Parts: sequence; structure tokens; C-alpha cells
Amino acid sequence: MKRSIHVLIGGYYGFYNVGDDAVLAGIIAGLKKRLDHPRLTVLSNDPEHTEKQFGLEAVNRWQLPAIIRAMRRSDLVILGGGTLLQDRTSPRSPLYYLGLTTIALLLKKPVFFLGQGFGPIIHPFSQWMIRRVVNRIDGAIMRDKASADELIRCGVNQTPVLVAADPALMLDPQTADKKRGEALLKAAGIPLHTPRVFVAVRHWKTDHPYQHILARVLDDVAEWGYTIVFVAMQHTQDIEPARAIAGYMQGKAFVMEQKLKYDQILDLFSTGEALFGMRLHAIIFAALINLPFVPLSYDPKIDRFVKTLGLEQAFPIDALDTETLIAYTRALFQNLPERRSFLKARMPQTVQLAEEGMDVLIELYNKKMAKGKNHV
Repeated sequence: MKRSIHVLIGGYYGFYNVGDDAVLAGIIAGLKKRLDHPRLTVLSNDPEHTEKQFGLEAVNRWQLPAIIRAMRRSDLVILGGGTLLQDRTSPRSPLYYLGLTTIALLLKKPVFFLGQGFGPIIHPFSQWMIRRVVNRIDGAIMRDKASADELIRCGVNQTPVLVAADPALMLDPQTADKKRGEALLKAAGIPLHTPRVFVAVRHWKTDHPYQHILARVLDDVAEWGYTIVFVAMQHTQDIEPARAIAGYMQGKAFVMEQKLKYDQILDLFSTGEALFGMRLHAIIFAALINLPFVPLSYDPKIDRFVKTLGLEQAFPIDALDTETLIAYTRALFQNLPERRSFLKARMPQTVQLAEEGMDVLIELYNKKMAKGKNHV
């Protein structure tokens, strides 16, 4: 009889970020699909919330003794997804995740990166630490080719570096429910008799007046007969810019004020005609259900995902141009059925990349553990 293996998952979990919750849900689904009743533990900023939402064990990501105990009990350590190794926002981020990696290595646990983005890495010390630590893990399965290439350029050349896709792509789009989405809209006082366009923006420091530009474009969309609805993927960072842009608009727009879960976002998007997305996982959700979108990029991860789909461009927030964005939006809205068909044809291949990433992880783990007869 195969024994149940214990998997410890570390990432940016328990911060009430819908995208990261979707990544975790994808990883959980991928593991349960391939393993025989795995025991799963997650490192979380809010263990109680994570346990309640996902029905598994969670450990406080800031309590070192608890982390070490969880690692000792584990058979496999997975770090991902998300862009964990970047020091643009703070040099502490790579130090934290490389520290977790080092603890796992010292405890002689199999360690894999899964569905991770990479960079930017600015500080030389971060680069040195990445080379020193990541070259010792069992495999780095990255979210896109650009991230894999950047990791290799950083000096990681002694461990397998492979290309997959974002783990959130392993979510089942068939779970999106239009009736539940309409119920959420109705509860928020949003009319159902006109077609809807969703908007997912986030806080971003820039001198460029992108919020005013986006408001003008959304006014044009509203004049075409669409209801504009803002949603927050991470409430603390997204709700204020959503309110601001809605306020800059001349026409009526709605802001969904409630904190939403990833499955509720999917339900909402299933009621829509299009998305303006500044959040990567809002764009991923749209792609999963074949919802046309206008990608607004504040980070290379947006451009990389758009490129993975074979689409022509994302619009950089720091250089957003009114006329260019309006022209693109008009062309898109004149061909919404064609874009839906494009996504429907393209997405199976993209989803398969994510599934293959999990397959490779299990395969590499089994190869490593074969001598100990612990393969799954």
C-alpha cells in the first residue's frame, strides 16, 4: 500500500490576495490529482484563515520553530508560485524564501520551485545568494520562459531549470457559475440588464496619469452600452485606485467593495463581456473562461503571460497613451467573438504547460526517492 506523502508548500499565502489564493488552489488540485491522499501543509501569514479556506493544515510563516517542525515532518517542500525571488520592492523577499530553501536543504528534504516567476534582481548580494542556494535544489519549474532564462543568467546552472506555466491555470474553469456571479452583482446593486466590462487595477506609484487615461477609455466603453464594474484582487492595494478611477470617469461606474475570493471572481467574470486587467491573475482568470481582455502591464509578468498566449501586446502603465489604448479597445470590442474563439483554441495548450510542470515535479521527486522506495 502506498503511503501518503507530506508536502509543505511555501509562498505568498495568507495575505488576502486572490491571485495567490488561486495559485495555491491550483497547486493543491494538481497534487491531489497525482498523489494518493497527500498530507498538505501551507506556510501562511494567517494560518487560521488559510486552514478555513482550503481545509488543510497551515503554519505561521513568521514562526521559525513551527516552520522547522513542519519541514521535519514533510517528505517534499514546494516553494511557489508567484514571483518570490525579486528585490525591486524589498531585498527581504529573496532572503526570506532563500532562507526557507536553506532550512529545507539542511534538513535534507527534496526542494522544488514550482510555477515561479523571477526578477527583477537588482542587488548583487541577492544574485550571489540565488546562485549559492538555488543551485542546490532538486528542480526549478518556472512560470514562463523569460523567468527560466533570467534564472539561468543569474548563474543557476547546476539544477534543472524547466519551463511550465502559472499553477492557477490548473483550476477548473467549469466551476465558474454565471448564476452565482449574477447574485453577487445583484447584492452589490449592479444592474444585470446591460452587458458588463470588469476592471481589475492595483496601486502603483508612477508620475504618469494612467488613472485618468484609463478613466477616459472606460468612459468610451460605457458610451458603447457597457456597465463598468471594478473588482479588487487584493483589497488593501486595489480598492483605492478602483475608487479613484471610477471617480475620474464622467459616466457611471460601479466598485465592488466586498473582499472577494478567487472562485467568486471567476463567477463574476463569467457574467462579463471583457476585462481591463492590471492584475496578472485577473488576466489568467479571464483567459481560463475565454473572456477577452485588455492587458495593462506594471510588471514583466503581465507581458510574459500575454506573450505565452500568442497575443500581440500589453500596455505599459508608465507609458499609457489614450489614443493607442482607445484604438486597441475599439478594435477588440468590434471582434469580441473572434477573441473568445482565439482564447478557446489557445488555452488548452497553455493549461497543459501548467499540468506538465506538476508532472515533471512528481517525476523528479520519484527519481530522487526511488532508492528509498518512497516514490508515489
